[in-house]
Amino acid sequence: MRWHHQFQFAGYYMALEQGYYHSAGLDVQIMPGAPGIAALDQVLKREAEFAVSASGALLTYLQGQPVVALAAIMQKSPSVWLVRADSGIYTLQDLAQKRLELTLSQENTELLAVFAKEGIDISKLKLSSSSMKLDNLLSGQSDAFNAYLSNEPYLLEQMDVPYRVIQPIEYGVNFYQDILVGHADWLAQHPVAAEAFLQASLRGWRFALDNIDYTVAHIHQRYAPEKSIAHLQYEARVLRQLIMPELVEIGHMNAGRWQQIAAMYLQLGMIDQLKPLDGFIYQSATEAVVDYRLLLKSVLLMLLLMSLLSFFTLRYRRLARALQAEIARHAQTEQQLIERNQELLQLASTDILTGLANRRVIMQQAQAEIRRANRYQKNLAVLMLDIDHFKKINDQHGHAAGDKVLAEFAALCLRNIRDTDLAGRYGGEEFFILLPEVDLQTAILSAERLRLAVAEHPFTLSCGEQLQVTCSIGIAMYLPQQDNLDKLLLRADQALYQAKHLGRNRCAVMY
Repeated sequence: MRWHHQFQFAGYYMALEQGYYHSAGLDVQIMPGAPGIAALDQVLKREAEFAVSASGALLTYLQGQPVVALAAIMQKSPSVWLVRADSGIYTLQDLAQKRLELTLSQENTELLAVFAKEGIDISKLKLSSSSMKLDNLLSGQSDAFNAYLSNEPYLLEQMDVPYRVIQPIEYGVNFYQDILVGHADWLAQHPVAAEAFLQASLRGWRFALDNIDYTVAHIHQRYAPEKSIAHLQYEARVLRQLIMPELVEIGHMNAGRWQQIAAMYLQLGMIDQLKPLDGFIYQSATEAVVDYRLLLKSVLLMLLLMSLLSFFTLRYRRLARALQAEIARHAQTEQQLIERNQELLQLASTDILTGLANRRVIMQQAQAEIRRANRYQKNLAVLMLDIDHFKKINDQHGHAAGDKVLAEFAALCLRNIRDTDLAGRYGGEEFFILLPEVDLQTAILSAERLRLAVAEHPFTLSCGEQLQVTCSIGIAMYLPQQDNLDKLLLRADQALYQAKHLGRNRCAVMY
């Protein structure tokens, strides 16, 4: 494994616990990772048959090592930059001059690649080796920490420390994560065992994601007693969103996407040239049976026999029908891939839980509205919203109830703004609304209307219990010739803080 025992490796635990490996004739031992132990190196040294690695496995392959990727468990990466909410850091550009705490390894390449994609010189970044703990971020010794969406955000929420995350995917960098890899020589020598292990593991993942409560209880009891049930449940919810089993077959890999990742390594100067990825992307034993050279010889021989037996026409028609069916199957597969890519693009711009615009989109739109306000001398207001005492909802009713409150709150926002306004989620319980072409009085009225709608709305849980939820709202107007986006957001944030300081469930304005 890449790290200590946790839900991140649930599929392998379940494949072992449910007997999938045993049924396949395999004796499997699961070894946890630890600091200083590179899982991929264990495979290359032939000390393990399989390992869970990051997309950095591709870089190892491109550098000449015999590594093969069998499956990509996470379609979206959980690796993010984590900053405190009071840091004033909102975008990747803000991070460029800050102190960044990063585990310097090939597995974290995407956290640097996103800077290169935005045209920021990586050599000028203020990087320091990660302590693997949040102490420096909390004390202010570092400004950003390379984190896992399923781990460190939960820890900050438990400490009641507001935070923001900056995700590479919001800037078009989307690496696979948690790749099941093996040694090319071993796989060639043991194709049946390799295929059996892969299929049993994927079956374990399907079971784990369909039975999260059972899986969490087993991991807590057998592998990670030091982790709370609540933390493992949180991890499971986040990772399920990244694995996306409803949209993509578990373990699916796209050759074109791997080529894009390879091109990113080339742009970073980590390799000298690209090379074909045929040896990197695993071909299953069932696929390997289809030898196209043998198929061609068979077809030629068949044509000869058909000529000798005068059945050319009949056999040709049968072959034509088979080819048409194969073409149709490939066309259907290609269309499914196109639809899935479109769904991935939609997910990249939308917050999965609430359906609102994500932070990347809302920031881009805010920049566009500022330019429009300057050009046409139009008003622009922003609302920064925060659900009051949201942590208590999670603590008292569970995270599933918290998610339902967030979704209903988002729906209330949409029902109480104009079609020309834009609502988005920053993360956690923090939301943001753009109000183009409104004066201050109208902005205050809009904010009050939304605040009252939330306070009067019955938030009904799955068990039938109703919660009374309130929100605090900070209001700021764009000031031409004085403001940029950062200043505007800062004043909205300060107004939100003032509203909370004055007792919550109110609106406040920062002039």
